[in-house]
Amino acid sequence: MVKEEASVELTTKDKIKKIGKSIWKFTKRFFLVLGVLILIYFFAAYVLSRITVEGKDEKNVTIQIYLMKSGVHTDFVLPVKTKIKDWSLEFPIENTNAKDTSTTLIAIGWGDKNFYMNTPTWSDLTFKTAISAMAGLGTSSIHATYYYYLLSDRPVISMQLSENQYRKLVKYIEESLYRNKKSRPIYIQPRWKAVMGQNDAYYEARKNYSIFTTCNSWINKGLKAADKKACLWTPFAGGIFYQYGK
Repeated sequence: MVKEEASVELTTKDKIKKIGKSIWKFTKRFFLVLGVLILIYFFAAYVLSRITVEGKDEKNVTIQIYLMKSGVHTDFVLPVKTKIKDWSLEFPIENTNAKDTSTTLIAIGWGDKNFYMNTPTWSDLTFKTAISAMAGLGTSSIHATYYYYLLSDRPVISMQLSENQYRKLVKYIEESLYRNKKSRPIYIQPRWKAVMGQNDAYYEARKNYSIFTTCNSWINKGLKAADKKACLWTPFAGGIFYQYGK
């Protein structure tokens, strides 16, 4: 009887040991595959960002715009008002804290809504927010910030567009927004006051942020829409700035 119990106990230990080995084997394979996929992603990002999609040379390039890099993020910086577009009508000054109508430039960027709304600083970034953004599980938003002058403490690309090119860029940005029944962009009231500056506001946007559709790939697509030089594809700001020798 004792021998039978010992045999049963030994069999149970063997089963547990076997399960443990299976879990360890699966874990090693999982991280190996994950590592390979990460390497492929960064390799593709590097190679495709070095392939140039040429723009079109147009006459009468009279509208000055900028690309402004803030950390890993890039914004379009545009004149607040031209005869083609008055951005203060699209993104009302009243939605900002300062409500200052003397600004002359507006920075427009696209990104993960959850990140914008819940991450006042990088130290506030949670694992859940990061994974949600990378996996494309959340919605997106447009961040519009009014400026009095071009900031000099970060990398900037300066370029000039024709009126035709600028119209195409304006259309691209307009089509990135969700709108209400009155065709107005949908303003987002942030839960955290810390994510709001004095001259900025957030609006509901189309498409989901992911590791394949990032704030920088949105900028890159906008450059293509405006017939300006761009990367074949890039998820990072570095690819865009590489194309312009920055």
